[in-house]
Amino acid sequence: MAERVGAGIWSIQGETVRLPVTITDARITAAVFTAPAAGARQVLAGAPLRPFVLFGRAITLLLTVHYGPWALKTYDEVGIGLLVLGPGGRPGLHLVDLPVTGAFTREAGQDFWALPKWLMDAELTFGAAATEVTVRDGGTQVLRAAVRTGRVPLPFPVRLPVPCWAWLDHGAQAGRLLRGGLPMRLSGARIGGGGFAVRLGEHPMADRMRALGMLGRPWLTVTGARLTGRLGEFRPVDAVSPAPR
Repeated sequence: MAERVGAGIWSIQGETVRLPVTITDARITAAVFTAPAAGARQVLAGAPLRPFVLFGRAITLLLTVHYGPWALKTYDEVGIGLLVLGPGGRPGLHLVDLPVTGAFTREAGQDFWALPKWLMDAELTFGAAATEVTVRDGGTQVLRAAVRTGRVPLPFPVRLPVPCWAWLDHGAQAGRLLRGGLPMRLSGARIGGGGFAVRLGEHPMADRMRALGMLGRPWLTVTGARLTGRLGEFRPVDAVSPAPR
């Protein structure tokens, strides 16, 4: 387990990491879905959060990322999450699964930011026609998916500050509700809708994807974007349940 040795300073696997850390070389593809509110509530069971619901639907996200060398090493990452409301009704993105291909980033993610990272085997390709990803947990196939490259290029970089809620029942932050942000900058992205195919296995992550509506047509896709940004500390928040909506 990583150890906090000062404000924004952690000791992990014999190295010292100082927050914030800067993402300088990453590539990301994401697909946005909607799901029944009941499925989102099921996925959030036990967490002091509830889904943000619009016209009876929750908003969910599937993302695939390849990180080049940075403070948390080089690795691939696949995430599923949803928009939620925390204490005070404040919205944010909450990740419920975030498997990675590196042990260093798994430990850092769990202990620094209460992110649900676990070790996977993965094949991730950013092709001209589609982003393709396969995730395995040991010998079990979790998912195989393809997101078709969008037809509409974004002609300019986009700054996208994303507020986040994090909660984990293990690691250095176990049982603490944290709030932070991802001040991202996307460049070279292509936007689309649909163009998605997935095959899910028998695995808890696959079950959560089913509950979060990740079997049908996505509302929006963002493919092949270059990602940069800075990731700082997430701060603890009193876990008071938000008011009913």
